[in-house]
Amino acid sequence: MYTFLQTAVRCTLAVGLAATVTLATAKEMIKVGTFVPAQSVGVAKVIKPWMDAVSQDVGDEVGLKGFWGGTLGKSPFKQFELTRNGVIDVSWVLPGYTAGQFPEMGLFELPFLFQTAEEASVVGWRLHEMGLLSGFDGVHVIGFFAAEPNALFMREKVANLGDLKNKKIRSAGGIHASWLTSLGAAPQTLSSGEMNEALNRGTIDGVIQGWTGMRTFKTMPLVNQAHAVPAGAIPFLLLMNQKKWDSLSPKVQAAIMKHGSMPMAKAGGAAYTALGEQIRADVRKEGRIEIVTPNAATLAQYAQAAQAVHRDWIAKTPNGQKVYDAAQKILKDIR
Repeated sequence: MYTFLQTAVRCTLAVGLAATVTLATAKEMIKVGTFVPAQSVGVAKVIKPWMDAVSQDVGDEVGLKGFWGGTLGKSPFKQFELTRNGVIDVSWVLPGYTAGQFPEMGLFELPFLFQTAEEASVVGWRLHEMGLLSGFDGVHVIGFFAAEPNALFMREKVANLGDLKNKKIRSAGGIHASWLTSLGAAPQTLSSGEMNEALNRGTIDGVIQGWTGMRTFKTMPLVNQAHAVPAGAIPFLLLMNQKKWDSLSPKVQAAIMKHGSMPMAKAGGAAYTALGEQIRADVRKEGRIEIVTPNAATLAQYAQAAQAVHRDWIAKTPNGQKVYDAAQKILKDIR
């Protein structure tokens, strides 16, 4: 009898232990993936801090795990698809790489519209809150932030934007391409990796890119000049698979959005501005790359000429005028 009872107790303990292990390992996991490395600005300064803050709020209810550098999908052009299909639970999506999916996002590429990363980031989130941004079927929008306005980087120096005629310049999206075409340049739509290879081979003459992007993708050694003109901002989205979002408890959802939404817009914009300023200071100190900063009158002339690109975007975009007007009103309010 004693042996039987011992055996029964052991079995009961074993079953209980197995159940405990099962419960411990059953904690829901949120896979956060990006195609860029962990040291990139968006991951290090925006996404990781967001993950840490959410984890502090939710405790052991869920876990957030990062998969950086394309571990769950290397192509920057496939990040939205991978998120919508559930391969990645949360991903950093660049709208410019997903042609046609986010028609209103072209607004952020318009040259001479935004002066800072904070402006673009706040406007983006507010437009989303107003329901003026579309293309999010199958995903939940956690956050919107933007890099500092792009500059124009050249392999060989040119005196001004009027000298871009017939030059092959990398663009990150269709609006950049339209602007380059208006300047007589030949736009080339390339990813960051393709951009470096093309610069190295000399098959393109320059690129539109942010200062932080130039450092992240190690592009700075491949150029010799930078024109500090606000050539549109690159908007970023942090998106979650809709089914994954729906599966989360209200507590977890609240924590995700508490640290996403407008706080992420402001923090993301500030992070890109701060690092951009540091990079420009480093470039000036090194002295190899010439930084051309047009005076106010020249910038005004460039901005006036770019209005044709603005009008073209408005005309071609459903609801374009409403979105553009709303953005201008928000800008007026925050400036």
